Amino acid sequence: MRPLHRCNPLSASSAAGFSLLEVLVALAIMAFSLAALYHAAGGSVRGVQTGETRTRALALALSLLDSRSTIPAGGLDESGSDAGLRWHLSARPYPTGHEASPGWPLYRVEAAVAWGEGRRGQALSLVSLLPERRAALERAE
Repeated sequence: MRPLHRCNPLSASSAAGFSLLEVLVALAIMAFSLAALYHAAGGSVRGVQTGETRTRALALALSLLDSRSTIPAGGLDESGSDAGLRWHLSARPYPTGHEASPGWPLYRVEAAVAWGEGRRGQALSLVSLLPERRAALERAE
């Protein structure tokens, strides 16, 4: 007589494959991982765009300062926009303490560049000192 073998129904089903709960947990983990990767990739793209815009703004501010070697008497105040960047160039007399003595009066020149709107708006400014343009220089130019 042969002994009867009893089969455990739980051991047969667990050896056959994954349960529905295991598959759902694996899918949830995969979804969270993909979301994190997507967020990281999107953040790096935004970082590159922000860096590029900031570099263009800095180049514009430098070119605005380089466009002048002297400042007209009374200063200047100019504004404009270029490729989504708004700029403002201003020059005001710079107090040196020797305003009454003859010489070359200095002007504080500021080139400010802004981009973006609202809370995401950003700006930078560069400041330099430049001498006043003299009448003799104007006739020579």
